Amino acid sequence: MNLNLSTEFFLARRYLRPKRNAVSVITCISVVGVTLGVAVLIVVLAVMTGFTDLMKDKLLETRAHLHVYSRYGSNITRPEDVITVLKEEGVRGAAVVNYPVLLQIGGQFIPKNIFGVRRSDIEKQMNIDQVIEDGKFSLGPGEVVISTQIANDLRMRVGDKLLIHAPGRLADLVKVKQDGGVELTQPEQVYLPDEFRITGCYSFGKYDFDKNIIFVGLEDADELFGLPWGAANVIYGWTDDPFSVEKIAAGLKKKLPLMQIMTWKQLNQQLLGVLNVEKNMMFFLLVFIVLVAAFSITNTLITVVYQKTREIGLLKALGASSAMVMRIFILQGLLVGIIGSVCGTLLGSAVVYWRNDLMGIVAKITGQPLFPKEFYYFNELPAHIVTGDIIFIVTTSILLCTLGGIIPAWRAAKLDPAKALRYE
Repeated sequence: MNLNLSTEFFLARRYLRPKRNAVSVITCISVVGVTLGVAVLIVVLAVMTGFTDLMKDKLLETRAHLHVYSRYGSNITRPEDVITVLKEEGVRGAAVVNYPVLLQIGGQFIPKNIFGVRRSDIEKQMNIDQVIEDGKFSLGPGEVVISTQIANDLRMRVGDKLLIHAPGRLADLVKVKQDGGVELTQPEQVYLPDEFRITGCYSFGKYDFDKNIIFVGLEDADELFGLPWGAANVIYGWTDDPFSVEKIAAGLKKKLPLMQIMTWKQLNQQLLGVLNVEKNMMFFLLVFIVLVAAFSITNTLITVVYQKTREIGLLKALGASSAMVMRIFILQGLLVGIIGSVCGTLLGSAVVYWRNDLMGIVAKITGQPLFPKEFYYFNELPAHIVTGDIIFIVTTSILLCTLGGIIPAWRAAKLDPAKALRYE
């Protein structure tokens, strides 16, 4: 008997269903197992990839590609000299004052961070026009721009006044005596907080940044912290390709030996490393779901071998070789893997597409948010399906399912035709 591949494929497909039903229950269970395994892998990897990509985008949107500090920890009194050197390397620079402050709301003091800068230096680099949600991004004398998050927390709006204290200036009012007590440095000195008017509200969609950063003009920031006019404590730099910034940083270190130059990757090295490790670990752990489904396929095909013992014996008696019989059952595992992978890919893609709607439904049912922005920094669950990840998941799934058919295929190939035909 000469079986070609189409005949083997027909028999493999036929053995996956019983005589009286269109679909076998145990076959459906095997397919569902593979489907769920593939779907879960796609969803988890898409979320981890989306989280990592969005985190990088927000880091690049809210922070510079290069950060230049004084190597001795002092302020940079002539930032324009550093910016000129940056420009020679194709880097767009901006002088920034970034220090903690205290907002006074009645008798309450709330810690925030001042971001002192000139609008013209950052408006294109940080997409200022796109993030303003109320008012305008104006940083004139005595003007401040806060986030919608801060505005909601403080119950303030455009046009209201803010009182801002510089902790350093508060500390200068007193000195610690040798016996441990404190006294005023200049009793006759009167200290008043700086008053600013809110001109606009922004939202970058990155919770930790929106929660803490307040924009003011560079000169106002200098006055607030007692710095020389036009001074900065850090120079921000932006390049055309932030993912290849290391080479530029190496060149700048030679030209600016008195400066410490840090790339955005170095400043966020731990965070980016954790995200990458988490994605790899998630895949390693969740691939066991597909492995369990492969064992289910092995169990299903062993059952089929026992059910089809007489038919296998008849095939071998008619001249089918052991290799041909093995291919029939290996093809069954392949078919289950292909069907399950296709269904899993469709299901996983659908879950990713409607992920935020599904999360909203579950949150309403349980009464608990599944993705609190206070912990994850973003306003919605990010996800990004990578074609390479899909190909790898589907290939792995089909391979495991095909390998799952080897043991029952070997059992069927070893059947003795004479004993198989006597099978009851």
